[in-house]
Amino acid sequence: MMVIFRDKINRIFTLLEVSLAEFARAAGCDKSNISRMASGARIPKNGGAGARRLVSAVYLCADEKDKLDALCALISCEDRSAADKIKEQIMTWLYDGEEAAVRRGAGQEARAGRVPYRAFGERLDAGLSNIRLGRSMNTDPSYISRFRSGLRSPKANPKMMSDLCSLLLDRALEQGKGAALGKLTGMPAEALSDRENAFDWLYRWLFSADSGDSTPFVEGLVDRIGSFSAEIKKPPLSFEDAADGEILKETASAYYGAEGLRRAVIRFLGNIAERGGRELFLYSDQNMDWMVSDPVFRAKWATLMSLCVTGGTRITVIHNVNRDLSEMKQAIESWLPLYPSGMIRAYWCKTRGSGRFSTTMFLCPGYACISGCNVGGAEDEKGLYRFDTDPALLEAHEAFYGELLKRSGELAAVHSSGDVGRLGDADTPSLSVVTNTLSLATMPEEIVLSALERAGADDAARACVLGLKKKRLSVLKYKESKDFIHEYVPLPCDEAIFEGRVPMDIPGFSLTYTPAEYAEHIRSILAFSERSAGYRFCPLPEEAFEDIRLLISEKAVAVVRLKAPFVTILFEHPDLCRAFAAYAERLWEQYRQDRLTMRKKLERYL
Repeated sequence: MMVIFRDKINRIFTLLEVSLAEFARAAGCDKSNISRMASGARIPKNGGAGARRLVSAVYLCADEKDKLDALCALISCEDRSAADKIKEQIMTWLYDGEEAAVRRGAGQEARAGRVPYRAFGERLDAGLSNIRLGRSMNTDPSYISRFRSGLRSPKANPKMMSDLCSLLLDRALEQGKGAALGKLTGMPAEALSDRENAFDWLYRWLFSADSGDSTPFVEGLVDRIGSFSAEIKKPPLSFEDAADGEILKETASAYYGAEGLRRAVIRFLGNIAERGGRELFLYSDQNMDWMVSDPVFRAKWATLMSLCVTGGTRITVIHNVNRDLSEMKQAIESWLPLYPSGMIRAYWCKTRGSGRFSTTMFLCPGYACISGCNVGGAEDEKGLYRFDTDPALLEAHEAFYGELLKRSGELAAVHSSGDVGRLGDADTPSLSVVTNTLSLATMPEEIVLSALERAGADDAARACVLGLKKKRLSVLKYKESKDFIHEYVPLPCDEAIFEGRVPMDIPGFSLTYTPAEYAEHIRSILAFSERSAGYRFCPLPEEAFEDIRLLISEKAVAVVRLKAPFVTILFEHPDLCRAFAAYAERLWEQYRQDRLTMRKKLERYL
């Protein structure tokens, strides 16, 4: 049996043209396990959990590589009406008719293939509904629901993690269930007797499933992009409170230490806001404590930056983000309130510094430049910052900055909501789309026109939407023909459809589907999926993000806001793209479905 099994599994690997590493990911196990099967050193028990994972991986790989017909021919499978029928024949063929082991229960089966976030959702089951738990924590119940379903990571919100842990611990103790909690979590009795120790133990147990994952970074950044609104229109202070008149009149050519730098910046930005400077160039690899440690100055800085932008000053900022993702997230988030203006261009410096010195340069051509080169870590007390206004020196500073800009890459670019930038380029063939409703690209044109007529759209608006649809469909077809395109979309309940609460992906209009329109769109997706080997529609249990669409490739990422302000923020930093790609990979591993199963899920809407 060992030789027969080894030969057959290797015939499958050859047919599917799949590597051991790729197959191991599909099976959710270590590559060494698959290698042992391929060599004949290990044969999983017929009908056991390992064999079922193996068979499911064979089926998924065949489906994804559009080789399901070839696989069925190899294993002599005549009934191809459902995934389970084909999997059953794969098992029979692999084990050459050997009697299968008794199957374990469905619950045990599910646990065998458990993923970390599912485990967290199970651990969160504390006898409280999403609504009650949400109210207790002053949180939207849908956010709690995403935790339970495994769609979201709790680590994207550290405060919520702490609040949730406190709530569950207090509830258990108040109801006299401390012993049961200890048994569930493995908490020793001595830890239960001290609330602080009990909290630490419960926290580690509850959130241990989320270690070593960049998902919290992705979710935290996207949530922040989705939450900003018209903050730019309302600076925290008035101009008079932010810029002291005496400071604005200063003529000093040098400032010292952190306090001197803050004073120089107020003079610099205050005068630019008053004069209406056209451009502002910023760079600093100095520790940012001089800005963030003083909340009073931070409010003044935010006010003056907002006034500069609203006054028409275009800002170019080069970030020094060479250390980790959290630093990159902080750099992006600190400028988010100004992004909707379209006046910010953010870059990242590709050249790494030595750490011995820090450099700061704030330049407004034609007015002034603050510059400093200091020993790293000694800036607060011994830092020296020049305040130059001489035209010849300003030209020299501008040339200096220009050279640094040549060595930088764009970190975040703000575009109109319909622009996908490099994601439509030929060198980024694969694409994952995470969104909240069915795509405009796959929407039948007659439905688009019917909805626009219902909205009273004029000819220009119709032409614009149809042009955008054509562009998106072209991108979709290109991506699936070259590699793959995965669309992750929540499927609505019947009540939402019949009550007209399912939004349509038609930019510029707040439209919802009629039941007939939704059914026709589903038919279009099914037809496209049958024609397109590289396209996969992946149903989600609920929307991952509210009013946000993600387009993810390994070279570029677009975060598209589906509410005002309607902007797309494009990222191309390699580390950031890798984090988003890993997030998309996790979604694929958790929600991937073969086309037959997906078809059955979608057909219920017809």
